[in-house]
Amino acid sequence: MLTDTNWEEVPDDPDPHENLDYELQDLTVIQSEADDNYVFLPAEEDHLLEEAFIVASEDSVVDLRE
Repeated sequence: MLTDTNWEEVPDDPDPHENLDYELQDLTVIQSEADDNYVFLPAEEDHLLEEAFIVASEDSVVDLRE
């Protein structure tokens, strides 16, 4: 975990895993049938917690593979 003292040492374009200790997780993406929102859930059910999801509007979602 980064602290205030070593935050300044992180590169301007940090590597999420190496510099920020993030771990990539597979997500399940569900598009709402009622509106243009998407729900992102952890793919593994045992990773699903009460706050472990993201709701985003269609214009907030960008496919980074393109």
